[in-house]
Amino acid sequence: MSTMRAPANHPATGRDAAVDIPLQPASWDIWDKKYRLKTKTGEPVDGSIDETYQRVARALSDVESTDELRGHWYERFLWALRRGAIPAGRITSNAGALAHKPATSTINCTVSGTIHDSMDDILEKVHEAGLTLKAGCGIGYEFSTLRPRNAYVSGAGAYTSGPLSFMDIYDKMCFTVSSAGGRRGAQMGTFDISHPDAKEFIRAKREDGRLRQFNLSLLITDGFMDAVENDLDWPLVFPVHVKEKDEIDVNDPSKVVWREWPTHENYVDREDGLVACKIYSHIRARHLWDMIMVSTYDYAEPGFILIDKVNEMNNNWWCEHIRATNPCVTADTWVQTAEGPRQVSDLLGRGFMARVDGNDHATGAEGFFRTATKPVLALQTEEGHRLRLTEDHRVRRVSRLTRWSVDTEWCAAGALQPGDRVLLNDHRANAQWPGALTGEQGYLLGLLVGDGTLKHDAAVLSVWPQAAVMNGSVDGGTRALMAEALRCARTLPHRADFTGWSEVAGRGEFRMKSAALRDLAFEFGMNPGDKAITPALEQASSEAYRGFLRGFFDADGSVQGSQAKGVSVRLAQSDLPRLEAVQRMLLRLGMPSRIYRDRRVAGESLLPDGHGGRHAYATRAQHELVIAGESLPRFAELIGFADSDKAARLKAALSGYKRHLNRERFVATVQSLQADGVEDVYDVQVPGINTFDGNGLHAHNCGEQPLPPYGSCLLGSVNLTKFVRDPFGPKARFDWDEYREVVKVFTRMLDNVVEVNGLPLEQQRNEIMRKRRHGMGFLGLGSTVTMLKHSYGSAEAVAFTEDVSREMALAGWEVALELAKEKGAAPVLLRDYTVTGDMLRKRPEMAADGYKVGDSIPGRVLHAKYSRYMQRIATVAPELVEQLAETGARFTHHTSIAPTGTISLSLANNASNGIEPSFAHSYSRNVIREGKKTKEKVEVLSFELLAYRALIDAEAKPFTDEAAHRLPDYFVSADDIGPKQHVDIQAASQKWIDSSISKTANVPTDYPYEDFKDIYFYAYKQGLKGCTTFRFNPAAFQGVLVKESDLENTLYRFELEDGSVVELKGNEQVEYDGEMHSAANLFDALKEGYYGKF
Repeated sequence: MSTMRAPANHPATGRDAAVDIPLQPASWDIWDKKYRLKTKTGEPVDGSIDETYQRVARALSDVESTDELRGHWYERFLWALRRGAIPAGRITSNAGALAHKPATSTINCTVSGTIHDSMDDILEKVHEAGLTLKAGCGIGYEFSTLRPRNAYVSGAGAYTSGPLSFMDIYDKMCFTVSSAGGRRGAQMGTFDISHPDAKEFIRAKREDGRLRQFNLSLLITDGFMDAVENDLDWPLVFPVHVKEKDEIDVNDPSKVVWREWPTHENYVDREDGLVACKIYSHIRARHLWDMIMVSTYDYAEPGFILIDKVNEMNNNWWCEHIRATNPCVTADTWVQTAEGPRQVSDLLGRGFMARVDGNDHATGAEGFFRTATKPVLALQTEEGHRLRLTEDHRVRRVSRLTRWSVDTEWCAAGALQPGDRVLLNDHRANAQWPGALTGEQGYLLGLLVGDGTLKHDAAVLSVWPQAAVMNGSVDGGTRALMAEALRCARTLPHRADFTGWSEVAGRGEFRMKSAALRDLAFEFGMNPGDKAITPALEQASSEAYRGFLRGFFDADGSVQGSQAKGVSVRLAQSDLPRLEAVQRMLLRLGMPSRIYRDRRVAGESLLPDGHGGRHAYATRAQHELVIAGESLPRFAELIGFADSDKAARLKAALSGYKRHLNRERFVATVQSLQADGVEDVYDVQVPGINTFDGNGLHAHNCGEQPLPPYGSCLLGSVNLTKFVRDPFGPKARFDWDEYREVVKVFTRMLDNVVEVNGLPLEQQRNEIMRKRRHGMGFLGLGSTVTMLKHSYGSAEAVAFTEDVSREMALAGWEVALELAKEKGAAPVLLRDYTVTGDMLRKRPEMAADGYKVGDSIPGRVLHAKYSRYMQRIATVAPELVEQLAETGARFTHHTSIAPTGTISLSLANNASNGIEPSFAHSYSRNVIREGKKTKEKVEVLSFELLAYRALIDAEAKPFTDEAAHRLPDYFVSADDIGPKQHVDIQAASQKWIDSSISKTANVPTDYPYEDFKDIYFYAYKQGLKGCTTFRFNPAAFQGVLVKESDLENTLYRFELEDGSVVELKGNEQVEYDGEMHSAANLFDALKEGYYGKF
């Protein structure tokens, strides 16, 4: 197999064995309390940590089919456990413990089924959650499926109290189940940012003691982030119940938006799968954003999950629900394609090649698709370009323009301001396309639109001497024009009596009458009295374009100016839509132009009356299109004039230029944005570039474990510190070979966990057996880079993070293939699926490969060939992915980096959590003790400090003035690391992690708020799936990890029954209710309401 690998190891020298540091007391204690198997009377079954490993290895190897395999894999599993493979807490606690804990599970992460908006289902999901928590699993829910506060409940004749009140029920249930003994219940509550109660969700934890059994996260869409970035209004919505259908006009876009929703049951929906959602109110997106940031700064919650990114990268993209939002354009928008210009209405339901800046890109198989009925804006530029689109549709705005470069950024249309410049498409590199009409036919139609007459019996072309006065004598220029027109006319199928040009006596006019030209004009949509540039004509070939424009400019164009004032080619018309069409045609040929409106205002003029006299006639306003600068020689080359006088004038003007012509910048200046009605709007997918040519403008197309309803994921982490050789030494290095081997063995071990999952609900068991989702990650990253003598967040550390993530992924998918051949692929990958339009829209490459709606396709192909993550794996291991598409994988997902808090502290001897740096090198951890009324503060040291003392300097300490015992500069902790470095580390790993990464950017208490807000936007721009931060804030609540300096600097005020007040530092010990407590933990327990409840 062809793979990209990390460097091979150096020859073994020095300290080649893994560093073996005796467990510190806190680590030993947590193993004893949480992971050591004991009888119901408290007698230890595991005599040591190694006996815990033996129990786990035996339980998971017993899954194998023969005694020989069971014996072999027991030894291999035990080898891996001793070398850094650490199964998650539920596996370590419960594998092989059936005789002592028959109702427990080996699965850490689950997700509730969709909570439907009914009392029966809300309480049924409480029951299911209680069973799940009792089994030791964590569980996540989405509560935005519940109707908002004060919504009317027809069955009860009352108003609902809203989702947050029901979350309180789940919160109390979780605390009750966890306090009955065993592991503390873990719950994740998510909430859609568009729900009317989003503000209440954001503020929930400001209330003392509320929802403390929950981690809270908002589901943030790209649309919301765009609205924040561009300071737009954000609608707060909830689905319209079928009983409300007659109370609201679902077709009124000011009252209802249509969007995807997790459930359609009892809601008004449409055939396209969208649900009608009532708009409850609007809020400025930045106001909502500031609420999130303030709450996160003060309370470390809510975190946010960038749900669009999660769904985009989901390996099971075709069979698990995905939400999306679509900014849109109107059906009359012109789009440049490889087949020529087409309107959106012509591109519905079929894929095409979108031409952007002269390059062709495949769209989704469905081409343009209707997304909604929405209010539309008309974007007008000073140059004359016009595009109708929704306010959230993005266009390319020029952020910086210099003489040599143009920098651009995406900007929602609604955020544009007059004077902003937007980017136009530059098709100079590819201005050819097939289509109807020849150049000769185009030329004749151009003359007809310019100076011709279309009658029912014939089309008449006219040449007037007055039209050539400005450019020279009639005899030269007009005769050349007439000769070219006659040449072109002879290519048409004329009748025998066709005579060509004839002079009209007494009028100075020459005419050519042609029934064949009439038929051609009628065929392309023109009518007598209406010589419009029709959509059919605008879809003609590039050769026809060149001919048409040549004829039109021969008839009505002129060459004006001088070097001193500037040379230009101009076209004057009273029909503005005709000029706008010409502008679009020129731009497609690579020539920007500008339309000057009202060069001559409407009024009256004395004109020939056809009888030899003159008469006052009403005249329409006159507009003028101007071509100048670098476009002039291109016009001369591609279009030019048949009128030899005009051609000579242009040639002389260009050849006499003593300076360079002005460079074309392909930008236009916004003149106005105005409301332009409400109508159906459409979008398209153009993978890779995510843009298309819309009327010439660049138009965009539009941190926790992510699981589907009843989804489950088993977890395990590899302790990276076990693979550091010669730590802190001159040849400090990472043992890549042993690391890969441990990952491979551990992958099989985790796959066996599926067979002994112990999940309490049938829906959960079915889900994990169908998909066999793994979540292998690593821990100790911060400790490991320190032992390798790199600072966390440095370029070396970022590179190592990507390497260690990629190598885990590649080794895991190699085993996925081996296991599929040995035991069979995941059932979800073995069945065939019917290709849908939705699939082709999301994966346009399927259409390019020949798939059509209604075809059959195996799940293994959808997974290996068409998931975005596996496509990334294919860039470094193409042969592996090809074989996975042929055979299928044993599991659908392989990697997820968990928080590993207590696992790191206990079995990894306080190696840094997951992907984090060490919180500090000497700090306190607050732990729950059964029987104690408050949390207990436990002193701990980082693993790298323990290792440095054991190997380098026994008296080394952080924050010392003694130079001889000072730690090296690469010993950094959370407070030393900037938020950008946190995000860069996560981004490096995320490329190769197919599920989630639990990552917390710890920032100091005094970290500036304005800088804090930037963390989240930087995470979004880096393409992360989520972001979480923590800032110690004693006014809010006590964290799990606490630095002594923070406690020393924080005063807690206790008011006694007699009204007196006692102030104590957070690290002071105080006796209360017959027990000793730290002041900080006592204050937190009393304030939060959990005192005495453990």
